[in-house]
Amino acid sequence: MQRAAFLDRDGVINEDRDDYVKNLSELRVFPYAPDAIRRLTDAGFEVIVVSNQQGVAKGLVSPENLLAIQNEIARLVTQAGGRISGFYYCTHLAGEDCSCRKPKPGLIRRAAEEHGIDLQSSFMIGDSEKDIAAGAEAGCRTVLVLTSLDAQQAASMRSRPVMIARDLAEAADRVISFDPSRH
Repeated sequence: MQRAAFLDRDGVINEDRDDYVKNLSELRVFPYAPDAIRRLTDAGFEVIVVSNQQGVAKGLVSPENLLAIQNEIARLVTQAGGRISGFYYCTHLAGEDCSCRKPKPGLIRRAAEEHGIDLQSSFMIGDSEKDIAAGAEAGCRTVLVLTSLDAQQAASMRSRPVMIARDLAEAADRVISFDPSRH
């Protein structure tokens, strides 16, 4: 079985927006993200994006634009020498009782089943408590990146990450060098 680095999208790979990343012109991939994903790929991790995208259900993001954003992120990662093995989205509204919307672990579990992933040797890297809760519930180790929260907000979270990193670049370094015998 493979190990994976599950990544949230908005706030981890690209800048988050309060009004959603609705199209390519609004996409701002962090300059370090493609190389960080390449390093995870080179270290033997399947990199899989798991992201809540309720902007689709709200009619703010078309399925075509969601795919165009996905393709652009994948292109930039491939150009850097990395690979994203899959993109998994929950496009339901927050009020719907689906099993795929983080903090529920449905997206992670589905991706793990489809890609033959060992969840216990995998990591969920996210920028919110929902990401950390979903990763922990799925049985992954968790890494919180502080691109959307400050250290004080992170300290007040009920779901505690295994590690905290400044951004995806630092998170990749920590995941790659992680020694399970020390945790």
